[in-house]
Amino acid sequence: MKQVIILKALLSYSGAKAFYIVIFLNAVIDLGHKITLQNTVFKVHDGGYQIILIAIINALILLPYITLVVPIGRIANSTPKPTMMKLAAWASLSLTFMITLFYFLGWFWPAMAMTLLMAVQSAFYSPAKLSYLKIFFGKNRLAESNGLAQAIVIAGILLGTVIFSVGFEYLYQLLQSASAVGNKNAVTSTMWPLGLGLIALAVFQIYLVYRIPEKPEVLSQTKNDLGLQTPRLSIFYLLKDNRLFIPVLGLSLFWAVGQGMLAAFPAFAKAHAGITNAAVIQAILASSAVGLAIGAFLVTRFSRDTINLKLVPLGVIGLSAGLWTLTFLSTPIAFLNMPIVFAGVYCVMGISSSLLVVPLNAYIQWQAAEHTLGGVIAASNFFQNIAMLLMLGLTIAFALANFDSERLLQMMAVLTTLVGSVIAFAVVKFNRIHGADSAELPIT
Repeated sequence: MKQVIILKALLSYSGAKAFYIVIFLNAVIDLGHKITLQNTVFKVHDGGYQIILIAIINALILLPYITLVVPIGRIANSTPKPTMMKLAAWASLSLTFMITLFYFLGWFWPAMAMTLLMAVQSAFYSPAKLSYLKIFFGKNRLAESNGLAQAIVIAGILLGTVIFSVGFEYLYQLLQSASAVGNKNAVTSTMWPLGLGLIALAVFQIYLVYRIPEKPEVLSQTKNDLGLQTPRLSIFYLLKDNRLFIPVLGLSLFWAVGQGMLAAFPAFAKAHAGITNAAVIQAILASSAVGLAIGAFLVTRFSRDTINLKLVPLGVIGLSAGLWTLTFLSTPIAFLNMPIVFAGVYCVMGISSSLLVVPLNAYIQWQAAEHTLGGVIAASNFFQNIAMLLMLGLTIAFALANFDSERLLQMMAVLTTLVGSVIAFAVVKFNRIHGADSAELPIT
């Protein structure tokens, strides 16, 4: 009942429904193209080469967040957030037209290159959406609005994964029944109906983004500001200030492990559990999205008018336990290789991840001044994507060295346990930093 009241309160804001639907659609559009490419690679290749190609696809998504961090920070601080969202939505529509054309022509590599351009528009879209939550709902609704946004993004990931994976399998079966599948281009050429779906979603997104009202914002007035040159936005400042660095480190850990799992798990499941259906693989991965949604609900439940940092250590413990459990699921005991078992573990890791991510995201926004908020998020994205890129590089190195995917999962379990323990210890001490009696930081 309490959650229903909170939900109604958030959605009662003028334009809130359109805002949240735009967040949902953006998640589905970004995911749809990536899922199609990854499923194509999964069907055509095995083992190390499969891991490498999937890692490259994920790396293309990360690069703009790293290389464009300065202009993103500048524009995010000096441009009204609704304007940024409108421009990004139009860019998304243009790119989905190009993607559909490449699908139709059967051009896998050009379609893969479009992943980079989609990531560029997403890199500008992300700080606009996240920083506008604080402007739109105010500080007193910061934790709740972030929790709902997280749940909606996860719902978009879940629904997008199911729709595009099932659609992929259906079109792939049609191709198989007509002729032998020889290469990636042949598979790509059958996927143009999925591209039409992306176009339709992009059109609807443009319609809704113009229904998001503009709120008064404090924008950067420094014309030569590059977004990260003021002390609060500099990368070196983030490294020195534990109030920002520790939350960013926690977010970086989560996203790095997530990227490693996305690259390694399909090969792991194919080799150790005999799972060859792309829809089943994506459904297992999507079960983490169910967990993330449940976790976001729990965070909202226990964080009304507070940023409950006591949830972060619980998230670290759950994520570490899930990874260690997953490394033992290559056992020959039949029931431990069932997809439902993998899905259950991923769901638990998803719940734990929300307990980690949602409070830390809200805490970063709480710390940042409004006129620097976009740049702070851009800088945070920079560190997170550096961590993800390093993890993908490590994944590729493992594949080139012919290490089994199981060893890669074990490495991620060790990393999460060690780094996560440091983060959990630091976060529970934040109550002393802020002079509070508990790690629940009141929003005032």
